[in-house]
Amino acid sequence: MNKLVYNIFLVFVFILRKLPKFIRRGFFKLLANFAYLVASKTNKIIEANLKLVFDNKISKKEIQKIQKYSYLNMLLWVQSLIENLDVTNDKLKNSVSIENKKIIDEALLKGKPIIFISAHFGNMEMLSTYINKNILTIHQVARQSNFEEIDEFIVKAREKSGSKIIFRDGAVKKLVKALIKKEAISLIIDQSINSREGTEVEFLGKKAYQTSTSSILARKFEATIIPIAIFNQDDYKYKIKVYDPILPIRTNNEENDIKVLSQLQANAISDIILEDKKQWFWPHKRFKSHYREIYEKNTNN
Repeated sequence: MNKLVYNIFLVFVFILRKLPKFIRRGFFKLLANFAYLVASKTNKIIEANLKLVFDNKISKKEIQKIQKYSYLNMLLWVQSLIENLDVTNDKLKNSVSIENKKIIDEALLKGKPIIFISAHFGNMEMLSTYINKNILTIHQVARQSNFEEIDEFIVKAREKSGSKIIFRDGAVKKLVKALIKKEAISLIIDQSINSREGTEVEFLGKKAYQTSTSSILARKFEATIIPIAIFNQDDYKYKIKVYDPILPIRTNNEENDIKVLSQLQANAISDIILEDKKQWFWPHKRFKSHYREIYEKNTNN
């Protein structure tokens, strides 16, 4: 059955690649509108997150705007994954600009390993493709699904840009090897995590647990942490922004070092999200570790 579904998927991708760009993109917009209309549970999660973060001081109109945009943005990732199979460097440079690239250049000159941190924000597929094709190769951690064939397709598509994909199972060992070689790694640190696997931080003004992997690795290997994000603009243009680096901290108090580094990263990601809040992945139950009741209340309505 998986093989059949995968073959249908490949046919679907083939057709989309051959369609004129305006038809392909129109299809994804229609799909996003349809998803907004039928995904009532997900809409309630988005609403719960927004009301929590903004203390119920956000209008219903803005909530609906962000709900609709959330589906469009998710489908932009899929659209870009397909379109980037055929993208040329010239087309990529025409659609993507980068701000503060000198921060990456300066970090590379120091010869220290780099840990890029980012969030599910903007068009992540375009961010990855641009950085890997035009700046440096990055080892990226990806979540493995239960559909091996689809995972293989996604990995091949991303590795076409030069990226090195690492699945989460056993990822730390591979990340360590990359950092020992002074290579760059990339971690997305905005998802919910339990207390055993992370550190408590204040994120978007609320308590949450955040993965401590980037902090532990930065401290151990004296790696520079660089927050990075990509902003969707009009007419399928994108702007990458590189933010001030977070330098490693290493004192005799390892636990405190990790907590301080984790909070600095939480601050950086929070600031990115607040620059244009509609572009973050609000459908995720980010705050369930401390505010589980907001999701139970909304899904039971």
